[in-house]
Amino acid sequence: MDFFKVNNKKIKAPTDITVSPEILDKAERTVDGTMVIDIVGTKRKVDVSWEYLSKEDMTTLTKAIGGDIFAEIAFHDNSTGSLVTMTARSEGITYQPHYDWAKGKIMWKSVSVTFTER
Repeated sequence: MDFFKVNNKKIKAPTDITVSPEILDKAERTVDGTMVIDIVGTKRKVDVSWEYLSKEDMTTLTKAIGGDIFAEIAFHDNSTGSLVTMTARSEGITYQPHYDWAKGKIMWKSVSVTFTER
């Protein structure tokens, strides 16, 4: 079963996926100082993290994200049991290099990235 894809490329199942709403608003003050807030819209924010990622999966992830690039992500939705697809922009990928002595290769540890719906 697929748990996470970026640009239709499967990546190892994440350790954690958190989906939350992000409310887009415009706040202003009137002449008497009262705050007026207009809700512009609501978008989904998806936080994804992996305990360890292989070099191949890390390469797939980093090529698909960053800067002004929009990626198509698909993630497992627990409420429906199926993949949900959305176009999103990535924010703030973090990771640590880790050498796996048993396998003799580099891995990526504590990888996390946030995607915000377009």
